[in-house]
Amino acid sequence: MIGKRYEQPKFYSDFYRMQYHKMLRRLIILSVVILLLTLGIMYYLFYPEAPRYYASTTTGQIIPMTSMQ
Repeated sequence: MIGKRYEQPKFYSDFYRMQYHKMLRRLIILSVVILLLTLGIMYYLFYPEAPRYYASTTTGQIIPMTSMQ
């Protein structure tokens, strides 16, 4: 009878320890994902794509553009 009383708290502490480690792993993974997304957004802010211009008629037909240089 005394053995069961001492096994139950150990079971609870093992359960909470395992849950803590699972949440810690998830937190680390989510932090890495957030960091990668932040770096991607900063890259697109600092190095934007060149705008693409085109000419079209009133009917929607695209006209090729030539350089003036």
